[in-house]
Amino acid sequence: MTLPTIDTHEFTRRGDTADGEVPLAGLERLGSLLTSVDGALAWRLAGRSELGADGSRSPLLHLGLRAAVAMRCVRCLEPVAVPLEVERDYRLVATEAQAEREDADEDDVDLLVSSRRFDLASLVEDEAIMALPPAPRHDDCTAPRVEDAPADHRAAPAEGEGQVEGQGEGGDAAPERRNPFAALAALKAGPARATPSDAAARGGEAAPDDPIDPAADAPGLPPPRPRRR
Repeated sequence: MTLPTIDTHEFTRRGDTADGEVPLAGLERLGSLLTSVDGALAWRLAGRSELGADGSRSPLLHLGLRAAVAMRCVRCLEPVAVPLEVERDYRLVATEAQAEREDADEDDVDLLVSSRRFDLASLVEDEAIMALPPAPRHDDCTAPRVEDAPADHRAAPAEGEGQVEGQGEGGDAAPERRNPFAALAALKAGPARATPSDAAARGGEAAPDDPIDPAADAPGLPPPRPRRR
């Protein structure tokens, strides 16, 4: 962005004014917050000095900005026109330390440090950015409906949703779904104890889960001694 630097001492002493327009495309920080950089930002700067009660003069600046910008609506995400208007007054001080010291006492104007080569471009862009609404939206706006969204942005149905029970994709029979609560009950009950008929059905061999009698597997061992009371 090309804007002239100004000598704030002479500008306010003489009561000068300056104005012009700067393309939005030349305001990189402001443009990054917009949906389009078409158009321009009009600005006007006026300087003056006021005589105080103690006889001293206070140098003052007044900045005005005008533009029509486009931002993204936070509700429907479509562009929304935003009128940009700024009217700001400043009082010039000698140093940053003075500005920090006197800032709390100023309600009507902001404080700027005076300079022989004041950066007007940064001031214009800073004020334009601060004037943007934090959540732009249309006056009459509704959130987009799901059916209006593109097909590739719609949520895919959950697995099995919309299919006939017992039927998989392509009409094939789907495997029967097991009741998860029945499976949980079976886990709590623990493994079933085998019966003699079950062992016979397996050819007389004990299953891994069948209870094993140590005496039956080792007939030569004496029976266990009774415990002393």
